[in-house]
Amino acid sequence: MTSRIIYVVGTRPEIIRSAGVIEAMSADPDIDLTVVHSGQHYDYLMDRVFFEGLGVPYPEVNLDVGSGSAARQTAGILESFEGVLERLHPGLVAVFGDTNSSLATALCAARFPVPVAHLEAGCREWELDVPEEINRRLIDHCSRLLLAVSPGCVANLEAEHAPGDVFNTGDPLYGVYLEHFDRERASGTIAGMDLEIGGYAVLTVHRQGNVDDPERLLDILSTLERSGVLFVLPVHPRTSRVLEDAGYRPGAGLRLIEPLDYEGMLDLLSGAVLAVTDSGGLQKEAFWSGVPCVTLREHTAWHETVELGANFLAGRRSERLAEAVEHVLAHRDEIASRIEGADNPYYRPDTTAETVRLLKEYAGKPWD
Repeated sequence: MTSRIIYVVGTRPEIIRSAGVIEAMSADPDIDLTVVHSGQHYDYLMDRVFFEGLGVPYPEVNLDVGSGSAARQTAGILESFEGVLERLHPGLVAVFGDTNSSLATALCAARFPVPVAHLEAGCREWELDVPEEINRRLIDHCSRLLLAVSPGCVANLEAEHAPGDVFNTGDPLYGVYLEHFDRERASGTIAGMDLEIGGYAVLTVHRQGNVDDPERLLDILSTLERSGVLFVLPVHPRTSRVLEDAGYRPGAGLRLIEPLDYEGMLDLLSGAVLAVTDSGGLQKEAFWSGVPCVTLREHTAWHETVELGANFLAGRRSERLAEAVEHVLAHRDEIASRIEGADNPYYRPDTTAETVRLLKEYAGKPWD
């Protein structure tokens, strides 16, 4: 029996993390798959380039929600996605992570009603003023199938008595990372950017709390420029607009570059002495690459990386950020050695195959 499944993406991280699962579902003769793009990220460098680079079929349906407030995006997706459900009548809607796209489509499907599967379920930062935290909790509590990426995520769902069925399938991003990281290619990319391995750091910053307040963003950049190491920043469109409006011009300690495709970002990361980021995905990719990480957040959903001594939380004060960077630079070899000897809490055998198996099993499965 064929399982009719809708898989929703809307942002760069969802596209990257979902690549292996979408590819496997596309090749499965027992799945009638429709990939729906909300249009939440609509810039070529944040969107289509990742489908092309990761070999993922471009979505058949695009809701074209575009930019706007969270309320406007969510309302637009809810209205548009209802028409997709009426037309396709899927057995299951699968969403990934904590975006407005995932929340809106999960709520719409649950009310239709169609079973919802939440990939990357159970992540918690314990900050309810963080939009992503609100989204992920709401998605988890209306989902029939909860696919966690670590034992910690399973524990969170059990503690909250989430009503869906919980499975630890491991992190799909790890499989994508392994498929697309190539150390030999990375060395060439780094040299081509006129950088030396171990002679620079990587910076990414795009979260609302760090970017929407120009004073906060400029404070981050000026603090890092004084650290004594060159930071390379692939500039997110959201960040670029704020810097342009503020008339910012980088000093010698910061290099601004265009956004990179996934392989280019992994190449850049692999040769860095450290990473400073507010991106959830990059925290894990730094860990897998053996690169110490400083996170521009008070908390992280990936607390395992902090507990393993690979990730350091800098919070929102420039003094803490400067101290964290100074600590990592002073103890870089020790931290890298610790990372190399650590077990990967996000690994499970056959993550992609088990994820696809469960999606097929739960397609059309009612609540008990």
